[in-house]
Amino acid sequence: MTRMTRMTRMVVLSVAASTIVSCAGPAKSGGLPTPQEHPSVAVTVPLPNIQLAPGIVVDRTAGEVRVEAEVAADRGWLEQAVCKAGTREHESLLAVIVAPSSIHAALLLIGLEPGAPGQWRAAPDGSGAVQRISPSGSPLELWVRTSAGDMPLSSWIHDPVHGHSFPVQPWVFAGSRVRSNTKSMGPGEHYVADRTGSVVGIVTFGDETIACTSVLSDQAELDAPEWQANSERMPEPGTRVELLIRRTGYVAPATPAIPAGRAP
Repeated sequence: MTRMTRMTRMVVLSVAASTIVSCAGPAKSGGLPTPQEHPSVAVTVPLPNIQLAPGIVVDRTAGEVRVEAEVAADRGWLEQAVCKAGTREHESLLAVIVAPSSIHAALLLIGLEPGAPGQWRAAPDGSGAVQRISPSGSPLELWVRTSAGDMPLSSWIHDPVHGHSFPVQPWVFAGSRVRSNTKSMGPGEHYVADRTGSVVGIVTFGDETIACTSVLSDQAELDAPEWQANSERMPEPGTRVELLIRRTGYVAPATPAIPAGRAP
């Protein structure tokens, strides 16, 4: 476990504990029965939601992280599914203002474990082969909430040239990386995705907080561009939506495949 992961875990657990205490308040007579009054009665109290930062809420009871987002690119080739605002909007479905390290902390709070981003390199013999190492970490699900309801984020990704379908939930909690600061940054360490903006990757840059299990290079001569934004299923760029990050196994109600307002 890296130093950043240890520190992040300590911070978020401290936040969680303090939130529980502040939400619980003093005991009142006439409320829920105490174990002494009714020792055979089990009482389940939902955990309070935690707002880690503006734009991100952790629902630990549901195992869900909700992040405010905005539709970025609704057409063209994709290298990111989600980026931090001001970085890679031209090649990402969604942009968020929340720091990737805050999303990392939120995922710890719903019980997910970080692993490592994927890696790739061209074979040294010049054959054009690619050596790939898959990302690791807890599997998770990405959904997007619009006025039409909840749908898998992957439904906004397609391959119109070859007709390939993008995997429905191919995501893992990779956890980005921690690097020592450069001299210009001053002493200490930094969470790499906070600087690069890689929140959810499609192409493998090796710095993603959440990674796709398929390892793809960003070099067209090694992996030809394939995945594009599916504009027929998406709201217009600039539309405010919510990115929902859920523990694997969540079952959502059926929703329309195409939001209102976009032509099929």
